[in-house]
Amino acid sequence: MALCQSGKVDAEYTGLYNDSVCGWWYIKDGAVDFDYTGLAECEYGWWYVVGGTIDYGYTGLVYDSNYGWWYVENGNINFGYTGLYNDKNCGWWYVENGQVNFNYTGLTANEYGWWYVENGQINFNYTGLAANEYGWWYVEGGKINFNYNGYAAYYGVTYRVEGGKVITA
Repeated sequence: MALCQSGKVDAEYTGLYNDSVCGWWYIKDGAVDFDYTGLAECEYGWWYVVGGTIDYGYTGLVYDSNYGWWYVENGNINFGYTGLYNDKNCGWWYVENGQVNFNYTGLTANEYGWWYVENGQINFNYTGLAANEYGWWYVEGGKINFNYNGYAAYYGVTYRVEGGKVITA
C-alpha cells in the first residue's frame, strides 16, 4: 500500500496516514512500513504503532528510542496522567504528564498506599525516613508503615515515630 497524492505516490511522506477504508497506518517514504513499531504523531495526538498500524488495544508503558518512556492508554499517549503505574513488563514507575519521570525521588500515593519512589521507580528495598508535604515518615519495604511505633535513625539522629509519622528527634 502506497500513499498517493493527486494520483502519484508521495515518496517523501513519512508519518501517520488515515485511509478511509483501512484505517491509520505508519507511512515511510510513501509506503506503509509494516516493520515499524514505536510512537508516531498526527493531528490527533501521539500514538503507539505496532506492525505499521495504531494498536488501539494497548495500555501500558512504551519505550521509543527517539522519544523515551511514555504511558499509553488505548493506543494513545495520555499526557494527562500523573501517578504511579504498574506495567506488567517493567514494574512500578512514576509517570508525570504521560512520561516516566526518572528524576523524581520522593513519596507518592496510589490506591495501595504511600510509596517511596527513587529515580522514577518504587524502591521496594528502601527502609528509612522520607518526607512529603505532610511531614516525615517511616518507610519500610518502600511503603509508609502507618503501624510503626518506635525509633528510627536518619543521618546519625534518632527520631521517635508514632503511627509511621516522625514526632521528635
